[in-house]
Amino acid sequence: MQTTRDSRSQFYRPELDVVRFLAFLLVYLVHTLPSTRDPRVAHLLKGFGPIFDAIAHACGFGLSLFFALSAFLICELLLRERAATGSVAIKQFYIRRILRIWPLYYLGLAIGVAFAFLPGAATTEVAKMGWFAIFLGAWYFVIHGGLRNPAAVLWSVSVEEQFYLIAPWMIKWLGHKSLYGFCLALILVANAWLFYLGRVDASFSTIWANTFVEFECFAAGILLCLVLRGRLPGLAAWQRLALLALGLACWFFACYGFHTFFGIYGGPNPGSWLLIGGWALDASGCVLFLLALLGLDEKFLPGWAIYLGRISFGLYVFHGFAISVTNRLIIGNVVAFNNPFVNKLKGPIYVLNFALAFGLTVAVASLSYRYFETPFLRMKKRHSVIESQPIQGAG
Repeated sequence: MQTTRDSRSQFYRPELDVVRFLAFLLVYLVHTLPSTRDPRVAHLLKGFGPIFDAIAHACGFGLSLFFALSAFLICELLLRERAATGSVAIKQFYIRRILRIWPLYYLGLAIGVAFAFLPGAATTEVAKMGWFAIFLGAWYFVIHGGLRNPAAVLWSVSVEEQFYLIAPWMIKWLGHKSLYGFCLALILVANAWLFYLGRVDASFSTIWANTFVEFECFAAGILLCLVLRGRLPGLAAWQRLALLALGLACWFFACYGFHTFFGIYGGPNPGSWLLIGGWALDASGCVLFLLALLGLDEKFLPGWAIYLGRISFGLYVFHGFAISVTNRLIIGNVVAFNNPFVNKLKGPIYVLNFALAFGLTVAVASLSYRYFETPFLRMKKRHSVIESQPIQGAG
């Protein structure tokens, strides 16, 4: 193990920005990869359709990776703050979180409201988005099901905000050993809910968006922080590749063998024990993924990936809108233009749509980061006790 605590006043690891980008990329893929419900895709894949579906669904665990990484960083930064100052400044913590999350979050909601009035959209969803305005979007999904609005992806932010209600207080008041007990409690709560939701044949959205279920991934991130004790894993390249492969395998089998994403194609609830096993594989995959990249030498990290990780919150907020726009402009017109020659080009057109949506997402997120988020990040920096991330383009 290598130590990271050369300076208690700073903790910045560029490889974690790369993790952020990869987590976003996985989320983007799960929202854009083709489905085997399309007969042409099923014909092309032949007997490998279920494997392809499992791989596509496993990309959804990019969101779980976000949760685990967030918990790891919050725990690491607050433990460093406690070591440096003797306590945790709760007020400053919430000010930092508000300045980082709320401006972009509410901008995303505002754009979502505007999208609701576009032709073909559901204006009735504007009132439903009121749940999101008070950070209860996840519970709307649990109680009522999903929304068609591109801003619906912001339900996950409400899960993080609910986690923040308890996490800093626990880290402020609990000792190292007691924090292990806190993590155990989170895992027990998550698995008790999974057992219950399996018994009552709950829908996929009821499980996936459930804050208590997602507690398991937050617990995984905190446990990793506690076990490492501020150190970096000194691993050889082959060990990192093995951990990464094992983590991806956990996610794959959570989908292929445990049917964790059962609801995407309308499949039945797999039952309590498969749900518990699937979410355990999900959390384990997150930890293995973080271990594989944590402490990786910066010379192996592409600068563009670090930058995209730095703007990953914007990428996440805007990608649904970008996909919606390109689908309307490209895919919608291609489907409407029923011509034999165009039909033969649908594959390349879908690839083009995928690339254009990604490019639009990056462009808008970059502009947002530079001109909208940076002023708030400067204010956030003034409330930092432990410096965690440089501000791109900020003087």
